[in-house]
Amino acid sequence: MTLEAFYQQKSSVGLMWMGNAGWVINLRGLIFSTDLDLHSPERVPLPENVDIFELARHIQIVFVTHGHGDHFNEDTCRMLGSHSACRFVIPESCVQTATDIGLPDHRVTFVKPGMEYGLPGLHVHTVRAIHGHFFGSVYSDANLTDCGYVFERQGFRVYQPGDTVLLEEHFDMGGIDLAFVSPTEHNMHIENALRYLGLVKPRYIFPQHYDSYTVTNENAFWTRGYVNELYERLPSEQQAGFIRVKQGQPYVIE
Repeated sequence: MTLEAFYQQKSSVGLMWMGNAGWVINLRGLIFSTDLDLHSPERVPLPENVDIFELARHIQIVFVTHGHGDHFNEDTCRMLGSHSACRFVIPESCVQTATDIGLPDHRVTFVKPGMEYGLPGLHVHTVRAIHGHFFGSVYSDANLTDCGYVFERQGFRVYQPGDTVLLEEHFDMGGIDLAFVSPTEHNMHIENALRYLGLVKPRYIFPQHYDSYTVTNENAFWTRGYVNELYERLPSEQQAGFIRVKQGQPYVIE
């Protein structure tokens, strides 16, 4: 599928991975993004086929999960604020950063966990996200107003957890059609990622937060994703819905 066809499709669910937890999602004709990080000099280069200004022209809503630069990238959001008519949905933990960037006030909505939020054509439920650190421990600077999001449009539900350890909220979550999973040490790693997917029971699983930055001994706890190890431990029925995509390559679920 070409990028133009991806942007124009109206009846299917399309995804384009932009690295880490960055996705462009075309949910049956509504195009939005999560945690776009298009400008960090430390990340792997974007695919040559991705025109960020063309991307900005199509995105209608930008969702941010928390304030780290590989999720709330200031240069990317500043560009989207200037070259797009998109709306921004940002956790209350990021008010100061959004203000410093100069995002237009009338286009920004600040949210916190546990909210039900209606946008034209999209229902959003915010879910708490608690940032992890080494060995799955809770990060000392974790913010209780960081958010994951459940998006629902025309009966199809997508869950973006953001950066989080396993939480009680996941035990009460069900009816998710598509879930993202970050099998890094500072998120759910392998064992808790298996528990999370067993609780949420999505039909489609898309791994994220890997192969986006050069892995070093110092940053491996957040840059290395144990994707193959997670896949090998999944039951066969979930392996069938486990989908790995290349960055910048449109993928459509018919």
